[in-house]
Amino acid sequence: MFWKAKDRDIPPVPSEEAPPTDEPSPGATKERTVTRLPAFGEGPAGELSLLSMLELSNELSARMDLYEIAEVTLFNLMGHFACSRAALWVLPEEGEDAVLLRAQGFSPKVARAVGTVWSRWLFDRPGGSLDPVLVHELRDTNAPGLSLAEDAGIVVLAPVAARRRRLGLLALGRRVSGATFSARDLEVLAASLNFVGVSLENTALYNRAIETNRGLRQANERLLELDRLKSEFLRTLNHELRTPLTVIGAYLDSLLMGEKEEGPRKHQLRTVRDESSKLEGMLLNLLDFGKLMGDDLQLSLERGDVTNPLRVWYEERRPGITAGFRELQFSHTSSVPAAFFERRRLVQIVDALVGNAVKFCPAGSKITVRVEPETHEGSEWVRVDVIDDGPGIAPDRLPHIFDSFRQGDGSETRRHGGMGMGLAFARRLAEKMNGTLDVRTELGSGTTFSLRLPLA
Repeated sequence: MFWKAKDRDIPPVPSEEAPPTDEPSPGATKERTVTRLPAFGEGPAGELSLLSMLELSNELSARMDLYEIAEVTLFNLMGHFACSRAALWVLPEEGEDAVLLRAQGFSPKVARAVGTVWSRWLFDRPGGSLDPVLVHELRDTNAPGLSLAEDAGIVVLAPVAARRRRLGLLALGRRVSGATFSARDLEVLAASLNFVGVSLENTALYNRAIETNRGLRQANERLLELDRLKSEFLRTLNHELRTPLTVIGAYLDSLLMGEKEEGPRKHQLRTVRDESSKLEGMLLNLLDFGKLMGDDLQLSLERGDVTNPLRVWYEERRPGITAGFRELQFSHTSSVPAAFFERRRLVQIVDALVGNAVKFCPAGSKITVRVEPETHEGSEWVRVDVIDDGPGIAPDRLPHIFDSFRQGDGSETRRHGGMGMGLAFARRLAEKMNGTLDVRTELGSGTTFSLRLPLA
């Protein structure tokens, strides 16, 4: 009587209930012979198998290239089993046909055909078995491409997997000695391919991480180059436009001086002169912005009371905002500690924040500038808040609110004036003064920008 192990007939191992004995059992007509399989790794052949697998494991641990893994695997297995030919394929994650990595003793054309035919069948067997198979045992089955495998001299086909995830397949040809593959040989092969599967999976993860890092590095380099080109463009634009604008302004001033009486002509000239001055101011801001983005802008920080320059600015700015039917308020606590800042740049930041509020808040809105000391994240600051009761900022726009050349409404039509660089400029200036600028908002309930400056 025989039992099945790995689908091959192997003599039974004696059980404890019926130990072998020299005495014939009652009624026995002939002597009974008992054969025991050696334990895995037992005996000279078993020791060689373990040494071969250990060598394969060590070699694979030092490889992070698919083709090197294939070469090491084929070299090891062909040497251990003394095969005349072998091939290794991998399965793409997209479900495409198997890709041949390396083949020894097979023509590439035949090897690719074998991989295409057999890769799916090996993994789609009933029961989901991942055991190696002997090709000659499949003659009574409906396995596809049987004649192709036999004509190619393939004796064993084995799937390669890791955590039951299909990764590839291996084929071994006839042994040089003509010996057949035993059940123990197939166990050794399956154990060896477990190492190969883990190595293939680790290599795929490693290569994916390397490629992702490469893509991120290239994207970062492109962004740096775009920043450089943008700064260069801003400097060129400023240089090319500033001179003609200065000439235009001078001629407009001359024409205005020649108009002695008030009338439509003088009003029109004054309007053109005002718009020309506004455009010149925008160009100056562009130049500053280009310097700031390129880290060329140098600030002279000084110790002082931030309320003094802000009070002067408030008195100058309030009439223009009030003329647009918006209320501007300025307040501060009774004791504001000294901070480090540059007066001109501080006023620029607050003016940009208030200007942004004016653009997006409807007539009848209130804008408040408030100064007070604050302890934030374990540090002492002077905080300048610009608070409005306008429409707020949409959540999907908030992450981009400090991006260059973008407006808070994100519209293509740009309903509001300006170049969309005020907030980006303000944040960079705040960082130049070792401060921070952030925003809190609630859609429909207003927005608060908070500038924090370190204490002196």
